[in-house]
Amino acid sequence: MKVLILLLAICLILLTDEISAQTGIINYGEVQSMQMGAPIGPDYKAMLVFNKENSLYVTRKDSLEGGHIREQKSFQVSPEARHSITVATNPEGFRYYYTPKEKILYSRDLGFKYVKDNTIDIPWDIAEETKMIGVYKVQKATAHFRGRDYTAWFTPQIPLPYGPWKLVGLPGLILEAYDTDKEIYWYFKNIEYPTKHSYLLKPIDNPKSSWISYEEHKKFLIKAFLDARMGGRMIAENMGVSGSKSKVLKTNSYIEVYEIE
Repeated sequence: MKVLILLLAICLILLTDEISAQTGIINYGEVQSMQMGAPIGPDYKAMLVFNKENSLYVTRKDSLEGGHIREQKSFQVSPEARHSITVATNPEGFRYYYTPKEKILYSRDLGFKYVKDNTIDIPWDIAEETKMIGVYKVQKATAHFRGRDYTAWFTPQIPLPYGPWKLVGLPGLILEAYDTDKEIYWYFKNIEYPTKHSYLLKPIDNPKSSWISYEEHKKFLIKAFLDARMGGRMIAENMGVSGSKSKVLKTNSYIEVYEIE
């Protein structure tokens, strides 16, 4: 009996290792509704390709959407207000390649900047609450990360530490995630695991000679935000409209939110 139990345990370990070594693809919807207070913005197609060694998350890519998109769209924020934003994709998309052994996330991020980020250490708090997403039992986890409070639902059935965008580090794949008001919201569509399309999982091709750091990218985003705000203030003043007098600014039009005093 002891021998049989030992053999079963070994088989289970080998099977788990074999599954973990396979490549899979999760398709998500990514709803971006910054400053709208609800998940009502553009709904982009996104995918996460992964195996035991690394993962690649891609969104806002022409081929995922079936062609290039660039158009101005208006969204009803409330009965009295509408929010107009540019909905756009590009040939390469925004890409996030994570290597858990090195704890480094390489990205082709906002502003088409190539960023090497080794500062991601999300303080996840895992709760007891569970639910079903498709055939997967998922568990709830929460964390404050780069200016937003996130809820993530991960499945221990696929014990790999990946998720959409930069949400990594849980003991299972994240199938759904969102911030407090779902101004950024990733939802599960389907999964192919294992997949025949393992060729999609490859490092980001950086045509530049070097990667910038996360801190350099943060400075770039803050400057871009302030430049855009100054342009908007000048237009408002020319129209006779008074702006905000708050002394503390937040880059809450981006996923990552920074305070600017």
